[in-house]
Amino acid sequence: MRRLLILTVVAMAVAAGAPVAASADTGQHGAITITSDSDFTAPGSANGCACVTAGNGTPASPYVIGPWAISAPSGGSSGWGIKVDNSGSGVTSSFTITGISANYSGVPPTDPVIVLVDVKNPAWTTISNVSANEAGRGVELDGSSYINLDQLSFNKMAGTGLYIDGSWHVRLSNSKFKSTADGELEQTHNADGVYALNSAYLSIGGVPACPSDQICNSLDYDSGFGVYLQMTHDVTIDHASANADDTAGYVLDGSGTYNVTLENSGAGSDGPICFTLNGVRTHTGYRSDLQGNLLLINQAHDNAILNDQLAAPTGGYSIGSGGNGFFKNPCTKSNEPFTPVEDPMGSNNTFTGTCYSSTDIPSLEPAQPCK
Repeated sequence: MRRLLILTVVAMAVAAGAPVAASADTGQHGAITITSDSDFTAPGSANGCACVTAGNGTPASPYVIGPWAISAPSGGSSGWGIKVDNSGSGVTSSFTITGISANYSGVPPTDPVIVLVDVKNPAWTTISNVSANEAGRGVELDGSSYINLDQLSFNKMAGTGLYIDGSWHVRLSNSKFKSTADGELEQTHNADGVYALNSAYLSIGGVPACPSDQICNSLDYDSGFGVYLQMTHDVTIDHASANADDTAGYVLDGSGTYNVTLENSGAGSDGPICFTLNGVRTHTGYRSDLQGNLLLINQAHDNAILNDQLAAPTGGYSIGSGGNGFFKNPCTKSNEPFTPVEDPMGSNNTFTGTCYSSTDIPSLEPAQPCK
């Protein structure tokens, strides 16, 4: 994959704060499911998860789940690696999940390595030092809040790296996601780096755990969007790198998407990445008219774009408003009509100190190419 300009610092960022997989002597463990406080039990227990290695469940001393190498998902060939489900209000204890490696692959793209459901403890819940290769989703947060994610490494995943639905106060730092999910439909968002729906108060970088002058989160999602925010507000994206060769690096979608600050970050969509299927040269990513570096669509408003590097994309614009109305097929080098076309952005979006090679926003002409 080709790299955008700011990625000259990525190697340093990875070296300084890269996710570290669970060690070779980590104990093996089956899939873990927790639905009540009684499920938090230590190894050797005949009941519960038999997975807690430290802590007493208080905010000052949360239960520690890990380090563990998860040998198989919950359903044997599908399902989750670790699930904490508070939908029945049975989980009141504080906990952290750390040092987890998923030692399996080949599950459906919607199956998460770790999933939290309705976890809303007043103290921050930390998930850290998690790795997976060729599994489904990385981490899924459903209706959860005050979640700290640090040092996540997901490589060649079949699904989304971080899937956030109806969740608030989520922080992501020092993480690296890469997907190779081919043939997924755009509407599923199964091939995105980060996808957030109906969520708020997210920090993708811009937190104390991040290095101050290097890339904090690298989202190399060739097949999907780097970061897609849909009806999601009050978000900071800082020192991020999003490479989405056939689609878009960052997409801000919907009238409920506002107060997003994208700063000190970069995007590339250098492609193409093509493969041959049944004798036909085929693109890897979504078939979409959302192609470019940064797209603001469907009345997304009051967002701030600051000090970013948005290099020349293969399809679409460096900065675009609304859908392109066509799919630029990187393998046939042709523009294919696309419907429906997403509406333009809303008002009061600002662009400061950002370089870009192309735009369809009249107020941003002429372009300010990156050096």
